[in-house]
Amino acid sequence: MLLTRALRGGSTDVGPEDEADEAATYPPLDTPKPVADNVWIVDSGPMRPGGIPMPVRMTVVRLTDGALLLHSPTRVSESLVAALEVLGQVRHLVAPNVAHWSYLGEWQARFPDAVTWGAPGLRDRRQVRAAKVRIDHDLSGEAPEAWREEIAQGLIRSAGYAEVYLFHRPSRTLILTDLVQHLRSRRLPAVTRAFSRLAGTEAGTTPRYLRVILYLRHADVVPALRAMLALAPERVIFAHGAWFAQDGTARLRQALAWVTG
Repeated sequence: MLLTRALRGGSTDVGPEDEADEAATYPPLDTPKPVADNVWIVDSGPMRPGGIPMPVRMTVVRLTDGALLLHSPTRVSESLVAALEVLGQVRHLVAPNVAHWSYLGEWQARFPDAVTWGAPGLRDRRQVRAAKVRIDHDLSGEAPEAWREEIAQGLIRSAGYAEVYLFHRPSRTLILTDLVQHLRSRRLPAVTRAFSRLAGTEAGTTPRYLRVILYLRHADVVPALRAMLALAPERVIFAHGAWFAQDGTARLRQALAWVTG
């Protein structure tokens, strides 16, 4: 990682916090990495919920009209904007749950004509209103006309929580946010590994704190998860940790076995 920093022209004089930051992420950062035809990921971070350094990821999908859809937008940089403009035109900003919205304002300022889509309940959050983040449309369990020909959509919802997933049909790629996490790398900072053990996400599954929330509406959640599994994805991308690059359906089924059986 220090070699990567040096090749990019940065200083190799790093302190403990810098080393922890690099250990908590999946370099190279803030640059599109191809996953499948018209699908890229952008690793970024770390974010620090509760002071714990965590990796975070955005997914980019290019629609047939050349429009780019940014799912769970991460931080903005000029180099990232330039790389995206080579791929297409940023037209859709998607905040797929009530937690992944923090960078929307930056992207809206950079691309004022892009349409912003938010998970149910997001626009009503006090923090969102205070930040003056614009939500143009609320997402639902049905894909909007803007991408329904290429992307299927579903909603996992419980008390105080909602996550909208996207399924890119041409590449059979399922795009999640927090429903599955996979923080297993030994290079992660000790505090992040400890959190992963407590949350139960080392093997790639739903964190325990979210399981409790989802159980509150078990009767609604289980059919929604089974419908998602029925899409039979080849790969599953999510926001935190090592995503499922292959055997997507089998690994997703295992990840959700705690509730779907």
